[in-house]
Amino acid sequence: MNLGQAKLILIIAFAALNLFLGYHLFWSDFGHLTRVAVSAEELRLTEQVLAENNYKLEAPIDRAIQTADFLTVSQSLSVQRSVLLSFLREGANVRQGEEANHYYVEGKTATIHATGLISITYNPPVLLGENLHSRDHRDIRSMVDALIADYQLNFDGLRFDRLEKYDSSNIVVYYYQVIGESSVFTGQLTVKIAEDKVRSIDIYWLEPVERIPTREIRVISAIEALNSLIYELGSATEPQVISRVELGYYSSDYEAEKWEIPPVWRILINGQNYYINAFTGNLEQKIVIPEQPQ
Repeated sequence: MNLGQAKLILIIAFAALNLFLGYHLFWSDFGHLTRVAVSAEELRLTEQVLAENNYKLEAPIDRAIQTADFLTVSQSLSVQRSVLLSFLREGANVRQGEEANHYYVEGKTATIHATGLISITYNPPVLLGENLHSRDHRDIRSMVDALIADYQLNFDGLRFDRLEKYDSSNIVVYYYQVIGESSVFTGQLTVKIAEDKVRSIDIYWLEPVERIPTREIRVISAIEALNSLIYELGSATEPQVISRVELGYYSSDYEAEKWEIPPVWRILINGQNYYINAFTGNLEQKIVIPEQPQ
């Protein structure tokens, strides 16, 4: 064997070795990333089962494999302090209680609960606009956005969620919180309107304490979450529309220094939120702020 042939054999051997190592180092991971958690057939069968139980799926379904971790949070003391100082600057009268503190100024009251929930009520209610119920959702949202900015309640991470018209006079505009790139549905700001006037604003805001990405594990698929929820709810007597299925974080409110929030699949059905734990598949029961006006 001459020197040229030996070099050719070595080149071929190294090329083969590079292909072998490249496959195991990169292609196997690439295959993992491009696999889907939900096949087209699974999606079709789920839609069929939903239809048989009087549910119509109108939400897009993320079919990719998803991973998540726990998010450690605490009550947002900075938001509580901001609301408190705005009332104190106006000369608020203060009444302290075991479960909540109340701050009174002319025309409005702020109640800060031990859980961190802030309720601001307006008396008399604040006129937002005329004939709101006949107006487009975008017009109403624009008015509410301006009101929130004017009252300095447009906190970092505030995101518009949805607007619901519950009857001929009641409208509720929902916002949620975004921390980093994650939707945190526990963080909420809710504006309640009746007869064209803002009656109250409820705020429950959080601050991130810790997040450990190395703890990320695979979560159940959106289809598994849907199946779990329908198993809990059973067949519907009236047609129900599933308008959103999205991954985020949610937990009950806690009277604690800090706590962990699990990832959830939020499923919106006819204006009602349901939260399925993305690790266990269990329905998270408690809702921090009432979904409908009192």
